[in-house]
Amino acid sequence: MDWVWLALQESSFAQFVRNSVWFYPAANILHLLMVMVFFSLVAAMDLALLRVLGDEKPRALIARLRPFAIAAFLAIAATGNVLLAPEAVPIAGNAAFQLKLAAIALALANVGLNAWMVRTRGDRSGLVRVTAGASLVLWLSVAAMGRSIAYF
Repeated sequence: MDWVWLALQESSFAQFVRNSVWFYPAANILHLLMVMVFFSLVAAMDLALLRVLGDEKPRALIARLRPFAIAAFLAIAATGNVLLAPEAVPIAGNAAFQLKLAAIALALANVGLNAWMVRTRGDRSGLVRVTAGASLVLWLSVAAMGRSIAYF
């Protein structure tokens, strides 16, 4: 797998990012903004499933917010690749980055499990609430590991 990181780091795209005065900082700012937007949307959906938001119908809220959350997630992935490319090899070896990738995988699996459980058990199921709570913890862990990359 090291060859993938090396190829990314030595790509013309990574060279462009390294040599640009504005591209990396702009991607960094956009990445952080999209993380905030994404987590706000995820929190609203999960808190609705946890019945913290009152009488809001969780399924209706999720149907309205999910497309925006997907768009924000895709923007995070795109800007994350910009941030990764110039230093892909050392970042890929970073324990916080590896934990972040694992947390993203778990969080995405949890999204699928949550959606399946809402469809099959309804939005009032106790297990749906467990997956909603796990979602909050997992996505916060992703953000924490992202911020920790600089310190590992």
